[in-house]
Amino acid sequence: MKYLFIIAALLLSGCAINITPASFIYQSEKVEPQLDIKAIDVKMSNAPSSVSNISVITQTGITLNGIKLTKTDAIVNVVLFGGNGMRISASAGILNHFALIPANVIWFDYQGMGVSEKSTELSIDALKSDALSVFDFAKKEFTAQLPLVVHGVSMGSLIAGYVASERHIDGLVLDGAISSVPELVENLIPTWSKLFSTVTVSPELSEINNEELIAQYTNPLLILSGENDETTPLVFSQQLFDISPSLIKSIKVLPNTTHAQPMKKSETIDAYKIFINKLTCCQTDM
Repeated sequence: MKYLFIIAALLLSGCAINITPASFIYQSEKVEPQLDIKAIDVKMSNAPSSVSNISVITQTGITLNGIKLTKTDAIVNVVLFGGNGMRISASAGILNHFALIPANVIWFDYQGMGVSEKSTELSIDALKSDALSVFDFAKKEFTAQLPLVVHGVSMGSLIAGYVASERHIDGLVLDGAISSVPELVENLIPTWSKLFSTVTVSPELSEINNEELIAQYTNPLLILSGENDETTPLVFSQQLFDISPSLIKSIKVLPNTTHAQPMKKSETIDAYKIFINKLTCCQTDM
């Protein structure tokens, strides 16, 4: 989501560029105040629903803060992992679209972003550990016995893929998916700059590879891709779809749609409902 700005800044900084978690992953300058739940609730037009503040303490002692959307008529529970820089305070409108499914949603800001606390050093291992803490919290927090789906947007697709490799889930949704960080960086760097700059991606970032993760995931999979997504183009999603061994899988390409925008489309909501119906009918067989 913030990748273009980050890559541009790095290109201006010198000829030899090493992309690390600290330079690649968005971090807020300071921790934001607690979410204004009343203001968010007012914007939730797809009633009946309610939103509430939630928090979880991670394995490293960092407090992550987030939001819970509850729908009385929900047909699925969703653990949402947002994109790079996708702060809840600025992007809570996406919950309105999940409400149309209708879904219960749990969503936390990543450490160092939005309303969540910062650690002294950002690492991929910490983000992965945090993601498992979030998932375990959500599994206990959701009271309705409904299919449990993990939904990852952009950078969140890497986190979602990791969670799917470590926990049993009923379904996985990849939205504007990243296949790998090196491939993403290669796509974002302008051709002209490659004549003047040498770019390397740190081993830590290279290690989290969705192609490897999705190749091991066998439960139902839904992939959402914007036709006009230049950040994570359709080819990334197609690669993941093709490599997936899931027997129940589908890819939805949204026309006239850019990066991280699929959830705003009615076609996505329809595709989500079809996907969830497959989860409901096939849960006992998984």
